[in-house]
Amino acid sequence: MGRTTVLPAGTVPRRLGRLSETEHRVWRAFPRGELVDLRTGDPEADDPERADVWTADRTVRAEVIAALLLGACSASAGAVAAVRVAGARVTGELRVDHGRVSSLLQLRQCRFDAAVDLEGAVTESVDLSGSRLLRLSAYGAHIRGTLDLRDTVVAGPGRSVHADGLRVDGSLFASRTRVAGSFCLINAQITGQVTLADAVIGHANTSGKSLNAGGMHVGRSLLAQRLRTHGELRLPGARIGSSLLLAGATLDGLGDTALYGDALTVAGDTRLWPDGSRDGRPFSARGQIRVPGAKFGNGLDLSGAHLEPAPGRAVALHAMRMTVDSALKLGDGFRADGEVHLTGSRITGHLDLVGMASPDAYLSVYSVTVDGGIRDEPGCWPKRLNLDGLKYGPFSDYRDARERLDLIRRQVTRSDSTVTGGFRAQPYEQLAAYYRSLGIDGEARTVLLAKQRAQRARLPWWRRVPGHLLDVLVGYGYRPLRAIGWAAVLLVAGSAYFDQVRPQHVATDDTSSFNPVLYTADHLIPVIRFGEPDVWQYHGVPEAVTVVLTVLGWTLGIAIAAAASRTLTRN
Repeated sequence: MGRTTVLPAGTVPRRLGRLSETEHRVWRAFPRGELVDLRTGDPEADDPERADVWTADRTVRAEVIAALLLGACSASAGAVAAVRVAGARVTGELRVDHGRVSSLLQLRQCRFDAAVDLEGAVTESVDLSGSRLLRLSAYGAHIRGTLDLRDTVVAGPGRSVHADGLRVDGSLFASRTRVAGSFCLINAQITGQVTLADAVIGHANTSGKSLNAGGMHVGRSLLAQRLRTHGELRLPGARIGSSLLLAGATLDGLGDTALYGDALTVAGDTRLWPDGSRDGRPFSARGQIRVPGAKFGNGLDLSGAHLEPAPGRAVALHAMRMTVDSALKLGDGFRADGEVHLTGSRITGHLDLVGMASPDAYLSVYSVTVDGGIRDEPGCWPKRLNLDGLKYGPFSDYRDARERLDLIRRQVTRSDSTVTGGFRAQPYEQLAAYYRSLGIDGEARTVLLAKQRAQRARLPWWRRVPGHLLDVLVGYGYRPLRAIGWAAVLLVAGSAYFDQVRPQHVATDDTSSFNPVLYTADHLIPVIRFGEPDVWQYHGVPEAVTVVLTVLGWTLGIAIAAAASRTLTRN
């Protein structure tokens, strides 16, 4: 190497002592923003993981870099000053906390032996891509550009990246980053986007939080395709201005919640589906997905996702009171090994269950409103349901009432969500309203008749008797033609019987002949009198038959009145 140029006295702060040749290069390059590249060109040899075997001429003290950033050296006229170093081993803690940095900091593929401290600092863009750090602190910092952590390894335990309250005027790039502990971004404000594609956050042998970003505001998208987390991913109260993409991500709550997104707001798409690569790895979560009160502006897509509750827990997806503008998709192989709770949610588009593969799950759509209707197919619904209060538009696939009623029979009981056969009136009424909206009143009556039968089955036996009679005679008012049929049968049978058994003529001054049809009608129709019983009478068995006809007539009359009442009021 050539001889080291000796800088003029006073240029380098005395506290820094004598600079090494490499540090001199960095110092001289700073005023013009030139790159000092210490890499050999061999990717394996230049890996920061192997910095322990790097030669001494690749070492730069952190305090030298900090001095440059904090104004120890001025920019050259007509140039933009910057610290731009690649492949260095940085010794000591890099501290610019609470300072004002007007130059770019770019330390690529470097190895930091200690922490990088930007707490409370105001800086231009910071680029630590490809580097290995022990810890990064940017609590309350303001970066007036981008923060680039792509391919960076942050190896320290605990809060490895502590950036609560961070402000970034540009974007935060952290694709393929590996963070051993927590990545903390509570109440951070990122004007651009946040990328965490292929990142790994947390460690399988630790517990706690992985990405802790409650209250974070992202102006554009949060892109986290194929993200892998160990520990709870927290986004409560976060606001994302465009899309949230977790395609192909793997979230492991380590025995606790996998995704905590209470009151999360996403203005654009939210996709938790397989990624688009050749292997098509699905989104999977081991631990509960929590998004109660969340708002999804352009749909929530969980197609093909695999959700598994934490050991000892029942709920896989907790999405109560959420709002989904556009569609909620739980199909195309969506599998939940536990319970799915959508209670009280509002879906302005459609609920898509086509291809849902969760037969043993429990799906609660209690008090859910689906404005756009439901897309389903035979066999896609789980075996256990809570349909009470579900309001929906049309089904995409028409099926008759008997097939739809099978879903209602999967209603769980009030006391135990593992037991089906519970009764709720509203699911029947909603299904009947659906058929009426199609103009198919016969199917609607079938549904409402099934409701009456299901309700009757819950009564004591002695209270079920009148219901059975109403059911047989007129189908609780939903089969009015049945009453006419019964009346005709009784009239014919009674007339035939009395035609064979002659009565006693009690009115001697009456010369009319006996009419068995009118005699039967006199006893069968309570409100109409033809006068036959005043002229002709029976004794013994025929008299008992007349009593039976009278009782049946009154019963049939009451049933017909009930049928008429239901027909007039069922709408």
